[in-house]
Amino acid sequence: MRRPRVLPSPSRRRLLASLGALGAGAALAGCGGEDASADGEAHLNFQWWGGDERNVATQKAVRLFERRNPRIKVSVSFTGYDSYFQRLATQVAAGTGPDVLQMDYYQLRSYAANGLIADLGGPDFSGIGIDEIPQVYVDADRLDGDLWAVPTGISTQALLVDPAIWRKAGGLPKPGWTWDDLIEDVGPALRKAAPDRSPLTDFGRYSETFDLWLVQRGKSLYKDDGSLGFTQADLTAFWELTARLRDKGVFTPPPLTASYDGSTASSPLVRKLSAAEFNLTGTVMPYFEAYGDISLVPFPTASAGAPLGLTAQPGMMCVRRSSAHRRQAALLIDFLLNDPAAGAALGVVRGLPPNRRTMNRIAPGLGEGDRVVYEYVSALERRFTASAIPPSGSDEDKLEFRRVNEDVLFGKKTVREAAAEMFEKYNTTVPQG
Repeated sequence: MRRPRVLPSPSRRRLLASLGALGAGAALAGCGGEDASADGEAHLNFQWWGGDERNVATQKAVRLFERRNPRIKVSVSFTGYDSYFQRLATQVAAGTGPDVLQMDYYQLRSYAANGLIADLGGPDFSGIGIDEIPQVYVDADRLDGDLWAVPTGISTQALLVDPAIWRKAGGLPKPGWTWDDLIEDVGPALRKAAPDRSPLTDFGRYSETFDLWLVQRGKSLYKDDGSLGFTQADLTAFWELTARLRDKGVFTPPPLTASYDGSTASSPLVRKLSAAEFNLTGTVMPYFEAYGDISLVPFPTASAGAPLGLTAQPGMMCVRRSSAHRRQAALLIDFLLNDPAAGAALGVVRGLPPNRRTMNRIAPGLGEGDRVVYEYVSALERRFTASAIPPSGSDEDKLEFRRVNEDVLFGKKTVREAAAEMFEKYNTTVPQG
């Protein structure tokens, strides 16, 4: 599922830095503890972030687990995303915290590097079955060959489009359509089919779309070791492409682009001011509710045979390294991941289930929006790439990417000036880059 935007805060980097200071002591606290309490029961704490639908469904699945495992009791705790990691950092600083916890893509490296979560490839976690999960999703949770999390829901990138307008313009493009196709043919056809709309919402300010563009060229935003996987020339070329799309009238005009804050309410597509928009597949249901019929198409790519650039974006679940109940934590994760009853209870509240059997079992009962995502992912996942885990602080670079690109939108900087500034900022976050 798409993460809410993280607002810039001076405490953000201090929070990440504090993980290093507390890591060793907090990680070791409780290691080697007993697997059960004096009364023979194991008491697990399970913590996540999410909205009401996710919270209700997850609690239902946990109660099913307790019925199957009467000697394991699970206390649950959930909150909104904004406060989740502040709270978690406070807990691990005290040597406490949940046994099983939801993890964010942009936080995983910090928690793994500082010894705060367990390597799930160890013998204590042999009870977690991953055979029914496509390897690309499992690999997306690895660092240096070790498995620090398991996927809990599947998401990837897509263009969310108005199918009626696109069919009027010639039809939905097939995988392998190119950037030249968009500029020379598809963009003009969309303008003719819907003259009161821009063909696409401008996506030049998103580092996620830059990463997708890089993957199409055999590169990536970050390498597996957390260093940069691109050059300043790459960023310049990407922003030159997006500038060309603006100049050709394919993208939304700068004032409209800048008014889009990531919410469905401010979406140019939802406001019927564009005919397509970049987002993750986990956001499709809000679009269906706010807009109506939506179709998903992959991004244009460099050539018909080039990679699509789509990356596996699984949700993540981890175990605290200092948990005294590792085997029981593994049983809970395995149940949520692989048990048919748990799959039925959870549905798609964390994205599409990563377990193939579970996904295929619930598919006939999916609503229209979820079915669109299921069909899109099922058709293309064999062409997904496992993306590297970002380094600490990279969530702030996402915000800087957007700010610097807006200087280009409004003529405050040239593309080359902006690319030089942003590349320097990336190297501040990732010195080894």
